[in-house]
Amino acid sequence: MRFFLRLITLTGAAVILWYGCDGTGVEPSDELPVLSNPQTSYDDRNDSIYVAVTVTLPEDVTALDSIWTEMYLASGDLADSLGTDSLWKQVTLNDSAVSGDILPQDGVYARKFDSSLPEGTGGSVRFEFYAFTVGDTSNASDTLRLANLRPVIVSVSAADTLVLPSEGAYRLDTVRVTVADPDGLTDIRTVNFTSLKPDSALANNGDPLPLADNGDLSGWGDESAEDGIYSRITPLPSDALTGDYIYKFVARDFGGAVSDTVRHTVVVVQ
Repeated sequence: MRFFLRLITLTGAAVILWYGCDGTGVEPSDELPVLSNPQTSYDDRNDSIYVAVTVTLPEDVTALDSIWTEMYLASGDLADSLGTDSLWKQVTLNDSAVSGDILPQDGVYARKFDSSLPEGTGGSVRFEFYAFTVGDTSNASDTLRLANLRPVIVSVSAADTLVLPSEGAYRLDTVRVTVADPDGLTDIRTVNFTSLKPDSALANNGDPLPLADNGDLSGWGDESAEDGIYSRITPLPSDALTGDYIYKFVARDFGGAVSDTVRHTVVVVQ
C-alpha cells in the first residue's frame, strides 16, 4: 500500500539559499551563478521524483560547466525507518527539455528520475543543488516532505501485580511507554492510555490518561525529556478493586496517524 502524497512541491519560505562554496549565505559575486526557487516533488503514479532549480548566470557567462543535485536523508529518524544511516544519489540536471525538463533554455534546470526510496517511506529527504562555472560552485537547498507515517509503541513498562496498600494509604506505580515515529520524535503529539477496571468500568470516567515525556521525575516519573519514553505515576488507593486492570495504550502524531493499540494487564491483589 502506498502512503505517498501526489506531487508534493515545497518552495518559497521553506527554502534556504546559500551562495559560494562554503554556504555562508554571503552575497554572490558577479562571477557566480545564482540558484533560486529549488523545487522537489514525488509522483506516486510512476514512483518518480522531480527536481528543478532556476539558474541566473553572470553577464559574462553563457553556459554552466555542470549542474547537479544530491539527495540525502534529512534526519536520523528517517534513517531508522529505512534501516540505513546513509542515502545519497547524485543526478545531473539539464535545460534542454529532456529527462523531465519542460522548456528548453528557460533557465530552469530539471530532472525526473526513479525514486530510490522504499515504498511507504515517511519523513524527509534533503536535496542540495550545485552549479559549477568559472572555477566556483554555487548551491541551494530544498527539503521534500514525504507522506506521514504513524507512530509505533515499542514497549510498555508497568507492574504486572500490585498489592493493595494499608487502609488510607496509596501505592505508586510508574508506567513508561517507549514510542518511535519514522517522521521523528517531534511528530508525536500524544501518548495516552485507558484503564478498564475489574468491574468493567473505565477509570477517569473513560477519559484517556496522558503520559508525558517532559523530564519531570517527581511529578510524572519521567527521567529524561524528549527521549521517546513517556511516563505517568499511577496511584493505587487502599479501597481500589482487586482483580485485573487492562491498560490500553495509543500514540498519535501531529498528522493524525494513530499507532496500534498495545494492551497490558495489571493484577491488583489484597
